[in-house]
Amino acid sequence: MSTDHRSANGTKPSTVERPRYYPRQLITADDLTLEQDYVRDKLRRHNRMLHGWGVVAGAKLAVPNKPKPWMILVKSGYILGPYGDEIWIERDVCFDVRTRCFSAELSDDPCDPCADDPSQQDPPAGTLHIAVRYQELKSRPVRVQPVGCGCDDSPCEYSRWRDGYEICVLDECPESHTEAPPDFFPGGREADLPDLPPLPSDPWVVLGTVDVDAQGNVSNLRHCGCRRQVRSFAHFWWRCNDEETDNRRELVVPAPVKPSP
Repeated sequence: MSTDHRSANGTKPSTVERPRYYPRQLITADDLTLEQDYVRDKLRRHNRMLHGWGVVAGAKLAVPNKPKPWMILVKSGYILGPYGDEIWIERDVCFDVRTRCFSAELSDDPCDPCADDPSQQDPPAGTLHIAVRYQELKSRPVRVQPVGCGCDDSPCEYSRWRDGYEICVLDECPESHTEAPPDFFPGGREADLPDLPPLPSDPWVVLGTVDVDAQGNVSNLRHCGCRRQVRSFAHFWWRCNDEETDNRRELVVPAPVKPSP
């Protein structure tokens, strides 16, 4: 498996150079985009090399409070994608497994996702793996001034990129999720020195597994078995105890000072 480090979609080498600005420079959109790509790729490498990838916190599966056939509730959570991207599910999402895939463009009602008509899809049944991947979404279209004759000019351009995600149904657990995790405490020998982590072959992070019958009844929700969990220090803290500190103090009596002759 390749160890080449690529961008979010895994198709191009990551950026290792940034713009150098100087007086009277003509700055273009490419220069500003390059600066963004440099910072973003640097953060992706940091995530992959120091933290790994998988579910960090939350992102659990559940049945909605008012159960409906084919519907699964994906709880809010924080995930690191296989290519180092942050995936932030900021609120609970109801996902209809008949749509197979669902983008993060939510309607006002999180339990009524804007997706293709489920009746046009073949209803899945059996054991399903619910997975998520990072997705860049264009947003905030604005009108642009035409240049030249205007024949090939677009009247609108999207002025923002939005960090989003896509939730999908997988029929099988990805190979990247079936490997046994390494030992946490290697022996310290030269043979135990780590190599670069391999680049995953797919962008998915599995959240959990469910069983769905032909009528759409969801049962047997489980998170273990096909889910990578990233160790986090967010819950590691301690409380300062003044009384305990005072009890450990030793009374130091200074030696008497002899007067000088």
